[in-house]
Amino acid sequence: MKYTNIYIINLFCFCLLLVFLTLFSCRKSLQTDLPIDKMTATAVFSTDEGATSAVLGIYSAMMPTLPYYSAGGTSIYGGLMSDELSLTSTLDPEEAEFDAAKLTPANGIVLSNFWNWAYKMIYGANASIEGITASEKLTPAVKARLLGEAKFIRAWNYFYLVNLFGDVPLVLSTAYKESATIPRSATAAVYDQILADLQEAKSLLPAAYAGTARIRPNRWAAVALLARVRLYRQAWAAAEAEATEVIGAGTYSLAPNPAATFLAGSNETLWALSPVESGFNTTEARYFIPTTSATTKPAYAVNPALAAAFESGDTRKGAWLGSKTVAAQTFYYPYKYKVYNLNLPVTETYTVLRYAEVLLVRAEARAQQDNLAGAKADLNAVRSRAALPPATATDKAALLAAIEKERRIEFFAEWAHRWFDLKRWGRLEPVMTAAKPGWQPYAALFPVPQAELLKNPSLTQNPGY
Repeated sequence: MKYTNIYIINLFCFCLLLVFLTLFSCRKSLQTDLPIDKMTATAVFSTDEGATSAVLGIYSAMMPTLPYYSAGGTSIYGGLMSDELSLTSTLDPEEAEFDAAKLTPANGIVLSNFWNWAYKMIYGANASIEGITASEKLTPAVKARLLGEAKFIRAWNYFYLVNLFGDVPLVLSTAYKESATIPRSATAAVYDQILADLQEAKSLLPAAYAGTARIRPNRWAAVALLARVRLYRQAWAAAEAEATEVIGAGTYSLAPNPAATFLAGSNETLWALSPVESGFNTTEARYFIPTTSATTKPAYAVNPALAAAFESGDTRKGAWLGSKTVAAQTFYYPYKYKVYNLNLPVTETYTVLRYAEVLLVRAEARAQQDNLAGAKADLNAVRSRAALPPATATDKAALLAAIEKERRIEFFAEWAHRWFDLKRWGRLEPVMTAAKPGWQPYAALFPVPQAELLKNPSLTQNPGY
């Protein structure tokens, strides 16, 4: 989908962020390595207010009104790459590459919506880490919280980069000239940095949120992401322990019903991004929900196999799947976010981390350690909210299969959970071979953008591209 409208962050925010001298959302006009002004840095991070604004500016930048990876793009394009979503039109050849799982290194969405966008957020986090660390004028509590938030942001972005691209350049400073020629770091090294950042964030962030909205991550958000990372690295006991910390905090609970899950103020939310444009709720609603025109199909349709995978009586199907019939053909589409129209009150924030995932992380970690009763208790908590009966699995293999199915339904079209799950379970090839004719195993990773290979001779391409 060609993006022609331009999203320009206020010049004042540029200075506070220290990152974006010019930040455009035009998909093919982004550059990742931007110098910062040291005098500006010193000035911004000399007060609690300035330093806080700099970090808050990163959250604002993560929520454009176009589907960049932090604002719906991961759900859309991760869904297309997997067995969740299909295009109803192939007019955009770059989107068609995702739908066929046949990306090319020249794909502009891969370059601008993912690679460049993530590294812009990382640059912002690095600038904040450097400025906060160097400042001697911040109050200790503010300094600790902001440093924890910046570490969390950096870890979050690297988590998505490493799961999308595999080995990636590990940029940890604002020395843009040096980073321009940095090679890719091994996946294990990137994960080590993610864990180090999250452990530091866990120690620095308070349990209390800053304000009533949960748009700034707290200690439990860092611990929840730690639990996920431990699960991905198959550190089952550590994943269970981190998830248990979040659950034991007593701060969170499942929303009373699926329809309430993604509303602003939901107690299921651990971390959400708040819309920054007046009268705008979420990018996902704008892109997933079709217009009311009788001839307009949903752009991204839920695959029939996924729609059929909901169990009878599962209340998530009615709450999270929309449907529209066009020319006697019924299309399903993701309907987790429901506010399509503009100029309405903000009633939905963009949920990034939620309590249901923590429960299912612990369920899987427990099952892998043969604690089947404990695993079933966590799994059944999620099923109960969907008005489903308890799981009937009686052995480890059956229980892990039940958890896989539950994650498929609970997190469909949500932050590429399905795509990442299939990869880490070693299930990607059989599932995708059946779902997409001609699928090749190299498609498990995105290609390194050709434009980046040309700029940086130290980079190498992923196999198969």
